[in-house]
Amino acid sequence: MSIRRVHNITIMGNDYSYSYHNNLNNAMFSVNKNKINYRDSVGNYMTDAPCHIRINFQPFKLENMGDRIDSSDGTMIIMMSKEEIQEITQKTFYAEGQFHAIDFKTFKIIEKEQ
Repeated sequence: MSIRRVHNITIMGNDYSYSYHNNLNNAMFSVNKNKINYRDSVGNYMTDAPCHIRINFQPFKLENMGDRIDSSDGTMIIMMSKEEIQEITQKTFYAEGQFHAIDFKTFKIIEKEQ
């Protein structure tokens, strides 16, 4: 597993999966084979694959695109298409004024500001 840091973003990965953690606002994006997940800076969680979860011992399922679970704290868990998640990530992953070092559509890493 390799670990590197670029503009306050920790990138961890190997041949099959990568995760990007924004150390300024706690946002996290991960790619595992063909599955992607995104947790934004306020705690909303997005996935492009079906999943089963438990919240306070109560089971929930995300099976279809658009399935959504609203939490009592105002956050949500939602199943969306990969493209929708990448677009949202591109817009909300970074803290205000932070350099956009990762292009979440191409996964290109930009080392220096132009």
